[in-house]
Amino acid sequence: MINLIFLLLVPAIGMLLLILKRFYDKLPSPEIIVLSVMAANAVLFALGLVFGFSSFNVNINSSISFSFSLQENFITIPFLLLAITVPFAILLFAAKEIKQSKTIFYLFYLLVYISVISVFVSSNLIVFFIFWEVAVLSLFFITGLWGNSEKGKKAAMKFLVFTQFGSLTLLAFFILLFLYTGSFNFSVIASRISALPLYIEYLSFFLLLITVMIKMPIFPLHGWLLDSYYYSPSSGTMLLSSMLSKLGGFAFILFGFGLFGNLLLEFRLPLIALGVFTAIYIAFTASGQKDLKKLLSYSSMFYMSLVFIGISSGINLAVAGSVLLMVSHGFIITMLFGISYILLQKTGTNETEKMGGLMSKMPLLSFFLIFGIFASLGVPGLSNFPGEFLIFIGSYGVAGISLFAIFGIMLSTNYYLRVIKQSLFGQLKKTFGNLTDISKIELLFMVFLSFFILLLGLFPSLLLSTLGGL
Repeated sequence: MINLIFLLLVPAIGMLLLILKRFYDKLPSPEIIVLSVMAANAVLFALGLVFGFSSFNVNINSSISFSFSLQENFITIPFLLLAITVPFAILLFAAKEIKQSKTIFYLFYLLVYISVISVFVSSNLIVFFIFWEVAVLSLFFITGLWGNSEKGKKAAMKFLVFTQFGSLTLLAFFILLFLYTGSFNFSVIASRISALPLYIEYLSFFLLLITVMIKMPIFPLHGWLLDSYYYSPSSGTMLLSSMLSKLGGFAFILFGFGLFGNLLLEFRLPLIALGVFTAIYIAFTASGQKDLKKLLSYSSMFYMSLVFIGISSGINLAVAGSVLLMVSHGFIITMLFGISYILLQKTGTNETEKMGGLMSKMPLLSFFLIFGIFASLGVPGLSNFPGEFLIFIGSYGVAGISLFAIFGIMLSTNYYLRVIKQSLFGQLKKTFGNLTDISKIELLFMVFLSFFILLLGLFPSLLLSTLGGL
């Protein structure tokens, strides 16, 4: 069996090598170091899938039940797949995009990487919170230091204010659980959760809900999203959309569904209604965007609102669909943000109505743009379809209002087809006469993500079979 600690030790060694790189120039380039780390971790993860994962535990302070404890839970494997593979793909893109302070950037990059993995395998709430915070702060620095100059710094501050408030509510939630169960260990808390006074249950659930709604994000706590996504470097935007928002969904399933299932059932109608409102509101908002990166930013929030609906239903089938959709969305949105960046670099604009006729000059990019859009729209055979299908099938049985979110998908179809029409078809502008197609590195990035989009679309049971508690 593969001990889960190795998935953290390998990137930790990579971070050490990056620090030593500042003093010993003979070490490989930062890109090679990080690529080697992620390749090694991918091998370890693959071996773990075959031979299984074993837990890790080191007691630190018994009086407050603080231990460095790593353990697989009922939704760990799908999220680990996302955390191991997507940053691998983003790295191929970051290597081309990041030109300044590379070593420091990749240190923060590995901090995000190791923190997200740690959150997905932590079974002690103190460890969970520490790595949750490290992931947030690392993305704050990536946005502020490598984002769009002054606007990037302002976006980073807005991101920090929102997410730190969410972190405070999460910390309060964990402290309440400790005070009334006497433990920070998840399994112990789960066994004692029935002992909580009713008003503490309600307060705890409310605190968790605030954290989740900020992180995913859900209306009206989504104010940080657009600026953070838009003014981050493209590789930072990919990390935010594919990884950070998934921490909120993961926490909602692990704690909201796993610990407070009864309260989730009690409040599911208003929560599903909120998710439906968010989906339709965001779909309308995205429809008015002319800038492709802004449109994709809102689109990312739209799909997380579908996830929120699925989890809020409290139905196993819909929760399983939410897990599938989160993993799928991570691959698809990373590809689409990558294409957005390539288009900006080659055409000088992100406004699709200023493009036109690009298919004649960029057939490969055009193919992957259409492929990514079709996958995002939930075309059968591609990865979003199984998750969306399970969410609607599961949630409809308890709240027919959930089907109104399909109207948001219809609006998504409209604005995505508009993107295809405006950017790829029509008359090629004279200024684009010297355009070239995607590079070999960019092609590798697209093919890598497309493989998982197809795999999960055709064989969703590969992930469903790992959801032991659903």
